[in-house]
Amino acid sequence: MNQPQTDVTGTGTDICAGNTGIGARWLNGAVASGSVAATLLAASAIVSALFEPAMVTVVAVVAVLAVGAGPRLRLGGPWTPADTVTACRLALIVVCICQIIHSPPGLNWSAVIIGALALALDGLDGFVARRTQVTEAGAGFDETVDALFILILGLALVPMWGWWTALPGMYYYAFRFITVLRPQWQQRLPFSQMRKVVAAAQGVLLITAASPLALAHEWVGFGAAGLALAALTWSFGRDIVWLERHAR
Repeated sequence: MNQPQTDVTGTGTDICAGNTGIGARWLNGAVASGSVAATLLAASAIVSALFEPAMVTVVAVVAVLAVGAGPRLRLGGPWTPADTVTACRLALIVVCICQIIHSPPGLNWSAVIIGALALALDGLDGFVARRTQVTEAGAGFDETVDALFILILGLALVPMWGWWTALPGMYYYAFRFITVLRPQWQQRLPFSQMRKVVAAAQGVLLITAASPLALAHEWVGFGAAGLALAALTWSFGRDIVWLERHAR
């Protein structure tokens, strides 16, 4: 009597394992094809348009998606799990910028929370990449989304503290433009933990500077924005000095 029960149980286990394998293969295929990333980005665009139905919303969504995801799409190739996390971060940034546009000046608490989630995912995509697959395309995608978010936050601060708050967001694009004119700046920089710390702190400082807390206490906003600019200026300046000293 026990043998038939063993057969039935074993068959059920095999079916479950087979279904799990099929589900895992389907999910992996959806991730690699970019379908999951495309779904996340499309959902963010739809949510933004529904909550803030205006032409400026459409323009902002298209611009952010084009700048953020365009370079990754041009490179092609399969998408990795880390790319999907980065796409989720870009989706949050799309929603965040719509909040910024329709609730100036600065960020309301909803935008602060969404921005904080996007910053948290910035650490997660690197963690996922190191444990799954690291690619040049993925690293470039992550860098592009990082720079775009800093630019958006910097521009959001202009009505509050002045044009100089946009400088942290412009440094990356200015540097990339100069590398075209001066190929010596295209060298790979040595690893620097301090560079990583400064880059990670930018989002935290700029969100703080644009938060309702900063509006209530001007010294918080001005100080956070000033510290972000000073730290990034030092970091870029140090790297430029190294590049010039090692120019070939």
